[in-house]
Amino acid sequence: MTAFVLGATGFVGREVVRQLCVRGTKTYAHVRPDSKQLDEWRTKFSALGAELDTTPWDVAAMATRWREVKPVQIYICIGTTRSKAKSDAIEGNIYEKVDYGLTKIAVDAARASEVSPRLVYLSSVGADASARSPYLQWRGKAEDAVKTSGLPWVMARPSIITGERDDSRVGEKTAGVIGDGLLAVVGVFGGRKLRDRYRSTSPDVLASALIRIAEAPEHDRIVDGAELR
Repeated sequence: MTAFVLGATGFVGREVVRQLCVRGTKTYAHVRPDSKQLDEWRTKFSALGAELDTTPWDVAAMATRWREVKPVQIYICIGTTRSKAKSDAIEGNIYEKVDYGLTKIAVDAARASEVSPRLVYLSSVGADASARSPYLQWRGKAEDAVKTSGLPWVMARPSIITGERDDSRVGEKTAGVIGDGLLAVVGVFGGRKLRDRYRSTSPDVLASALIRIAEAPEHDRIVDGAELR
């Protein structure tokens, strides 16, 4: 079993790498070649038992790399925030360029590799190409790229992801606490499905769910709510 994790330095991605390594899966943790923390990530992933990969974000380069390592699963845990995009000097529509753009490169490369890996996509609750929110809109378009790839796929749609992270998001953490409290009340009054769908989750629980659906025989399915816990 070989897995390739895109977005390996992210909040959920690095937990996916850790859990895959614990399970004994041969794991490649992708870090962009121009990362300012490349040596630091090399040390961290090596300690976990993963191999750091710095293949450029280019369809041909990634397809060639995947023909070499033959991943059974490709985890796409890609995303950005306005503060992260600013520090990375990304201008324009950051969700189009990162959340969708990099996912499209990964999908096209996976198809060109002829390895036929399973695509494991980390999306978001509410993702829809027709959504009014730019973030959810481009997440929806990224989902469409995965679904129409012609490859087996699974995707997770979590709500707010809470926990300790490098890019502290006080608003997100507060929203998770308040939201879970309100959803608990909703659950008492019969809104169990609504509560399960929008309740916050943690990166370790979410990573475990991603690996579980990646290894399950069923594919071409979307998982959210209680199935992610």
